[in-house]
Amino acid sequence: MRSELYSIKEVYSYKKIANEFIEKFVQKTERLKVGDPLSDDTDIGPLVNASGLNKIDSQVKESVKEGAEILTGGEQLGEGGGRKGCFYRPTVLKNVISKMHIAQEEVFGPVAPIIIAGDELEAIKLANDSEYGLGASIWTQDLEKAERLSSLVESGIVSVNNVVASDPRVPFGGVKKSGFGRELSRYGMLEFVNIKSVRFYDQLVHNHHVE
Repeated sequence: MRSELYSIKEVYSYKKIANEFIEKFVQKTERLKVGDPLSDDTDIGPLVNASGLNKIDSQVKESVKEGAEILTGGEQLGEGGGRKGCFYRPTVLKNVISKMHIAQEEVFGPVAPIIIAGDELEAIKLANDSEYGLGASIWTQDLEKAERLSSLVESGIVSVNNVVASDPRVPFGGVKKSGFGRELSRYGMLEFVNIKSVRFYDQLVHNHHVE
């Protein structure tokens, strides 16, 4: 599972468990409540503006033209969708391949494209086939496998059995087009300071030697 800015971009599932996983994933998605972000019982709030809403809508429609299948969602709830505000119904896409636009572009909305992989190494290869690399999640009961796979993922952050989230104790930042450098933790503080070097050569006058 690759995620950026706390929003899941793609979900990778092994082929042998894909049908069961997708069924449960869709069931959970359809239970999400879309509404007022200030309400405690809201799961999904609005997008930032109408432009963002229309972009999400066009990305989903383009993926369908490329061969993806909408399992749930896929429609606007606001700005013409019958609700005031820029809301989009939580969406799950099936039959997505890594070369589709929706798998290669950043999707800042409640859309989860599911990509099927034969095994974990193929999943890693597909996930790494991206211009972006902020964060990734690995979900498994085998922690030794998770440690081994995390070193193969091309991202600045890897969370095991949890979604990507910032923690002030841990460096936060990505690779590739997801950024350079780190924020948070001691490493993040050092990104915002200038280090001054002062070197004393107390024998220089006597030896007449300069490095």
